[in-house]
Amino acid sequence: MKKSIFLFSVTLLLSFALSAQTESLQKSPVLTEASPESVGISPERLARIDQMCKEAITEGQVPGIVSLVARDGKIVHWKAYGMADNEKNRQLKRDDIFRIASQTKAITSTAVMMLWEEGKFRLDDPVSKYIPEFKNPQVLSSFKYNDTTWTGTPANKEITIRHLLTHTSGIGSG
Repeated sequence: MKKSIFLFSVTLLLSFALSAQTESLQKSPVLTEASPESVGISPERLARIDQMCKEAITEGQVPGIVSLVARDGKIVHWKAYGMADNEKNRQLKRDDIFRIASQTKAITSTAVMMLWEEGKFRLDDPVSKYIPEFKNPQVLSSFKYNDTTWTGTPANKEITIRHLLTHTSGIGSG
């Protein structure tokens, strides 16, 4: 079952990554930097964002922030504040990579719902329709940590896409 969960996760992630872009995104030009005034944004308002970020760092609310504001395909504010690595005294850069942990749930759910809106599947479709290894799921009855053997009983229903989106599938993390 662990292998099936892993295969499902990888398959789901790849399918979203390959098909998540909408047609408009695929045709959109790369963002370029411009002055705030050129796209109708107040530099004074952007200064408030700048001040708020600086204060958050100074007050120790967060170790680092990267903020970006864009309008009409133009980046009008893009700054890094604070430290990327305190031990090495390395300042945060605008293009540093962050772990987003549970935020992947929001991104994945959005991609799934975009596919649902396109009629690619129904929310109550069983996952096994797309990944046969999920057919006939079992509920864990016992588990032995010393050798990782387990026993299970048949689940009373199949796991659906709706279950995955609402975190009611019974699949544990870890």
